[in-house]
Amino acid sequence: MEQLSADDRLTALADADLVALRLAAQVLAHKAELADRARVAAYFESLERSVLAELASRTRRVRTLTERPLVTLDSAADAEDRRLAAEYLGLLVANERLSPQVREICRALRARDSR
Repeated sequence: MEQLSADDRLTALADADLVALRLAAQVLAHKAELADRARVAAYFESLERSVLAELASRTRRVRTLTERPLVTLDSAADAEDRRLAAEYLGLLVANERLSPQVREICRALRARDSR
């Protein structure tokens, strides 16, 4: 069985998990902005937009379809950007109030993007 990417796993999350992940991404993007790490902030902003796109795809109302943004850390990110993204994702992985599914997505993102 092919393993889903962290981005594709969003489709399997419950709405409440998506809302929790969106809020977490929003907070971490702001935290990265305060730390003057624009690439890390952009990473979490793309995660937030991806979650919002998934939520929008579930509504029954008329809507404009948009592609879900790819959640990736900028290729120009330096070691400190990668370390900080891994640290922030680690906060989510360790947060036992988040569902195991959300924590697994964060774990997969951390493994993929902190190298």
